[in-house]
Amino acid sequence: VPKYTLISIWEIGPYILLGIISGIVAIFFIEILNFFEDKFDNLRLHPLIKPALGGLLVGALGLGLPQVFGVSYETMDAGLSGQLGVLIALALVFAKILSTSLTLGSGGSGGIFAPSLFLGAMTGNAVGSIFHSAFPNSISSPGAFSLVGMGAVVAGATHAPITAIIIIFELTNDYKIILPLMLS
Repeated sequence: VPKYTLISIWEIGPYILLGIISGIVAIFFIEILNFFEDKFDNLRLHPLIKPALGGLLVGALGLGLPQVFGVSYETMDAGLSGQLGVLIALALVFAKILSTSLTLGSGGSGGIFAPSLFLGAMTGNAVGSIFHSAFPNSISSPGAFSLVGMGAVVAGATHAPITAIIIIFELTNDYKIILPLMLS
């Protein structure tokens, strides 16, 4: 993970906004997941058909956005490096929420931790790209926002903010990102 620091005090506002947006993304993620779990539970299909249907739908989604398959480390790395655009990052937020919800709701295997990291990286990249484009001399790279977004969405989705802060600290091994992370 690249090293990030605060460039100016003016970054605090965008990081607080990132925290609010990340909280909304986390809530949306959990609500959509619960919705699909309920819908698949109410389907009168053989238990083996439900995961197959979920897999078929995820596969169709992945034809257009293959980044939603698996953990997507490469895409998160691209977000941390600031190599994604705002529109692709936003599209991936919604696509990952849908693909994860279809997978878990239909009875497929998985959890919410890695998808939460992905959602945070994409959310942070989108917010960071917007602010960095507008104020390139006083706002960090979108990658810094991706890193903070990872912790913020994990904190919101798992209700474990201290754990998320410690995980991101362990990932970076650098205290310089802790203030934005704690605020978000």
